[in-house]
Amino acid sequence: MVDFFSRYHFRSFLDSFTDPVWVVNRALRLIYMNPAALEKFSLRIDYAIGKLCHQALFENQSTCPFCTMEQVFMSGQSTHINFTLLDTDGRNHVYSLSNYPLTGSRGEVDYGLAVCVDKSEGADLFAEISRLQGLAAMGEYSAELSHEIRNPLNSIEIQMSLLQRMAGRLESAEADAFLRVVEIVRAESRRLNSLAGDFLKMQQSRCLTLSDCDPFVELEKVVEVLREEALSEAIEIRLKLENRPIKLRADCEKLQQAFMNLMKNAFEALIEGKIQNPYLEISGRVDENQVILSFADNGPGIPFASQVKIFNLFYTTKSCGTGIGLHLCRDVIKAHDGELSFVSDDNGTIFTIALPLP
Repeated sequence: MVDFFSRYHFRSFLDSFTDPVWVVNRALRLIYMNPAALEKFSLRIDYAIGKLCHQALFENQSTCPFCTMEQVFMSGQSTHINFTLLDTDGRNHVYSLSNYPLTGSRGEVDYGLAVCVDKSEGADLFAEISRLQGLAAMGEYSAELSHEIRNPLNSIEIQMSLLQRMAGRLESAEADAFLRVVEIVRAESRRLNSLAGDFLKMQQSRCLTLSDCDPFVELEKVVEVLREEALSEAIEIRLKLENRPIKLRADCEKLQQAFMNLMKNAFEALIEGKIQNPYLEISGRVDENQVILSFADNGPGIPFASQVKIFNLFYTTKSCGTGIGLHLCRDVIKAHDGELSFVSDDNGTIFTIALPLP
């Protein structure tokens, strides 16, 4: 009986896939990659074939943490997992990886076939819908909540100032203990006041007051405001801006707000990481039809597991963070039809803003 499905038909079928497909042997060495996989990983067929899949595809020296191919060879069952990966475009992509056993005439698994599908578009759409729903709900009560919180906080601040004066009538030791408690209450009161202010800023982040704006000039203003804070923590600010005037239609105040948040985030990462010789390098340049601003620090980096959630509302990796700052930054930049992206590893983090030129 003639085989209905020949090797040629099988290869032609896999070659027609628009998603990356590859086949490995039991040693996890590549024996086949379809054109979509070669394009995705920017590989030549003569280089890839015979290489270990984790080395050729993902540049890992050991098996990828999300790989289940060895399990497929052992069990003879297909597996399906989702994972996130920082792609060449600087964005975290969500992938669905399905591994299938290819059995021989003896019923043993001779090869493993992998199909990798980029689910980022659907995941981004779902995340955007969820984000907008969250913002809509937050916008309904954030202004009222902030107002209601700030009134008693202002009263607390006044009362703490009065208590601070009264401490002068006490004995020295008692006064010191009393004042420590007062300072703790005042610090927490100010933190809550700041949080209430962040809510108001978040509500207004996409409401722009446009005027002629030079982002390099606005960035220089923010650097001057924060320079003393950086010096107090021995953080070196390296500012490298192209010496040319830039004119955008933008909200200067909100751009300053975004720049300040990114700089303060870097300061906090450097301080919490106890980095030796800490620095923040800020660069600005014009690249074709857009302005590129980069904020690069030599901090400990953002943990890989946290990177996909770093812009989520209320998500923070800092001990005293509110999880609003980066979310607010992204909203401000998006409102200007720009993009905010990042790359991060053990050597530090780089946040990049791209703003379109008119």
